[in-house]
Formats: sequence, structure tokens, C-alpha cells
Amino acid sequence: MSFFEAIRSIDESTLRYVQEHFRGEDLSAVMVTLTRLGDVGLCWLIPAGFMLRDKKTRRRGVELLACFGVCCIVNNLVIKNIIDRTRPFDAIIGLETLVKPPRDWSFPSGHSAAAFASAYAIAKGFGKKLGIPAYALAAAIAATRVGVGVHYPTDVIVGAGVGTALGAATLKVMRRTPQRKPEQRP
Repeated sequence: MSFFEAIRSIDESTLRYVQEHFRGEDLSAVMVTLTRLGDVGLCWLIPAGFMLRDKKTRRRGVELLACFGVCCIVNNLVIKNIIDRTRPFDAIIGLETLVKPPRDWSFPSGHSAAAFASAYAIAKGFGKKLGIPAYALAAAIAATRVGVGVHYPTDVIVGAGVGTALGAATLKVMRRTPQRKPEQRP
């Protein structure tokens, strides 16, 4: 068995196990709610909007939006289309989804990547006080993508790594760019 075959086998076994043991009326409802928080990034875009309103947090809001945006573009429009991995519900007989099946590629998870890029920006901008809850939300959103049956475990693991890396790279570039200072008048 090759390395990739072994990974695929673990992915499929994990998905089947989750479907058989971690679904019930209450838990499924929680997973659907958490995964929907990541839909179109509203759980990251709404806080960014509030940050933009306050002069003290505006720069951090711009950084959060940039990390989220760069991640969505690179992950969802570039990486996914290069890898073109079939979604698990299209590849595993009997796997049921708890949400409407997405039609784009599976690898890496866009929800996971965007969540971890956003959590990275929040943690770097505000420290542990907001960083820890942001990472907890990111991890919950990523895990639910497996729970609702739309991603393989490796999709979310790699998505988290891609998101973190893209968040770090985006902030590095942004923080090297000098901030424009208002012109002073005599």
C-alpha cells in the first residue's frame, strides 16, 4: 500500500466512524450550526467590520480582512483547482452529508483555511485574550467540516496549515509596508 493509499484509507475510515458514532439529533444540529458560522466567513467578516469602525482597531480590522481575502483567493481559486480532489460524499458510497453538498473541490478545506488565517490575524493583533477563542472557533469550524461529511480529515488539517501560512505571510508583508502618515499642514 502506497503512502497516498494509506492516507486515503485513514480518511475514509475516519469519515465512516464519524458518521456512525458522532451523529445524533443534538450533535448534528451543533455541527451544522458551527459549520454555517464559517459559510462565507461571516464569523470573521462581522468582527472585522466592527474593528474598522474604531480608529484604535482599524489597522487590525484591515489585517483580518486581508488575511481572510488572500486565503480565500489562494486556497479556493488556486490550490483547490490545482489539486482537484473529489469530495468524500462523491467518492464514498453511503456517506451522507448534513448540509447542502458543495460543488467545488475538496482539498484543502476553504472553511478551515479561512478560519485559521483569520484566527492567526486576530491572535497576532490582539494576543491570547482574543486569539485563544478565535483559534477555538477555527478548530471547531474545521472539525465540523468532517462531521457534516463534506471534507476528508486531511482536507481540514492541510486547510488549517495553509490558512495559518497564508495569514502569516499576509501579515508579514503588511507589517513591512510602512503606514501612510497623514500629511501635516504648516
